[in-house]
Amino acid sequence: MALLVSNNFAEIKSNVFKRFSKDNVHNIVYSDSVERFHISAFLLFVLAQYLLEAEGRWFGNFLFNAILVYLCEMMIDIIKHSFIAKFNGIKPIAYSDFLEDLCKQTLNIQAEGGKKNLTFVPLAPACVVIRVLTPVYAAHLPGSPLPWRLLWAIVLAVLTFVMLASLKVLIGMGLEKHAAWYIKRCRKRKLHSD
Repeated sequence: MALLVSNNFAEIKSNVFKRFSKDNVHNIVYSDSVERFHISAFLLFVLAQYLLEAEGRWFGNFLFNAILVYLCEMMIDIIKHSFIAKFNGIKPIAYSDFLEDLCKQTLNIQAEGGKKNLTFVPLAPACVVIRVLTPVYAAHLPGSPLPWRLLWAIVLAVLTFVMLASLKVLIGMGLEKHAAWYIKRCRKRKLHSD
């Protein structure tokens, strides 16, 4: 927790009193989105470690810490973006424009000005998934002869791949549905304002 707090204060200190253009703030918003996803993934890895090593009543403690991490991250991002917007004269509606651009990217609609795409490199989280799940699976494999253990390891690896691929598809479908809803809402708002 101390590392999270010190990292967040360093982030505020490095960003708050600098001059940013609207495009730079756009990139900061995108990097904050990727950071939020990384935090979600790492919390799932911590949950896997709890499953492996914790004894007794651990879920309440884990849930409290996970909520605390998310609340701290959100508060830091709110403070950071409030200062950045105030000192750079960026109106709050700009963040709606950023979300609209992100939704257009999700739906593969060409955004004006060819803005930078939000990118996420899944290699690092994939390596952490392998690192975290290996001891979890090893602890739960039956103590049978080697061929059966190998068969169970292959079955667990295939199930993990299927579950992760399904999760990726479900998240993509959810994001596309939300993006379509938000674009529709923005178009209605623009029609009413004209």
